[in-house]
Amino acid sequence: MMSSPVVVINDTDTLAYARNLMLREGVSRLVVVKGTRPVGTITRRDIVRSLRNYKMRQRDFDSILVSEVMRTPVTTIDENALVVEAARRMVSANIKGLPVVNQGGDLLGIITKTDLTRYFAETMRGKYTVGDLCQREHLPIVKRHHTVYRVVDVMEELNTDRVIVVDEGRPVGIITETDLSFIRPPKASSSFMKGSKAESEEFSSTRLYLIPVAEDIMTPDPFTVKLSEDASSAAQALIENGIGGMPVINDEGMLVGLITKFDFVKAIAKGG
Repeated sequence: MMSSPVVVINDTDTLAYARNLMLREGVSRLVVVKGTRPVGTITRRDIVRSLRNYKMRQRDFDSILVSEVMRTPVTTIDENALVVEAARRMVSANIKGLPVVNQGGDLLGIITKTDLTRYFAETMRGKYTVGDLCQREHLPIVKRHHTVYRVVDVMEELNTDRVIVVDEGRPVGIITETDLSFIRPPKASSSFMKGSKAESEEFSSTRLYLIPVAEDIMTPDPFTVKLSEDASSAAQALIENGIGGMPVINDEGMLVGLITKFDFVKAIAKGG
């Protein structure tokens, strides 16, 4: 089930390097290693948190070391553990990925919420509906003209990796930690910059914002799913479209919930 090889980084590397490595490799977490052993992890959430910290916001990403923001000690799992144990460990520690190690503690791979969502899609058809698993209370919602700081606050307050942008009760966009980590924080009185990925894999500034609002950085017209749909089909849709979650709507197109990859991890952790 695990993915290998793992994208790794050293604790002496900078946050700017970690951010660009995540974007280039299309991953949401990096394993921090010393030699062949994992000593911590750094995720997009950790980068987003740095935007919330006033002192961090005053510093360039290339002056912040991975060691200052990484999570340690690292939670790992043995290569011979069962899938359900990986799910339970993720839920218990509220983390979305586990480095996989051998008996000697050497890094072999990583198992993530994406791997477990794929497992759910393949093995649990017809067992749950979206309504059985989705979140319906305390939804992470912002409006079009809420600032980026409000977006970060909602993510932090509700411990989520995405927020839904609504207009008169309907989902019109979605903002993820990827979108936030894509923004370069300003220096002193400079404007925010939103980068773009060129074919050369280099990132360049394409837009300038004094303070970006939700509408500036959201992905419009998000994929949605209805309460009555088979949960395994929803899981498959997340995998096929490379997304981490979808707004759940009723027959009138009004927002009623949110389903994410971690909801499928929780279902597996309960024993399937």
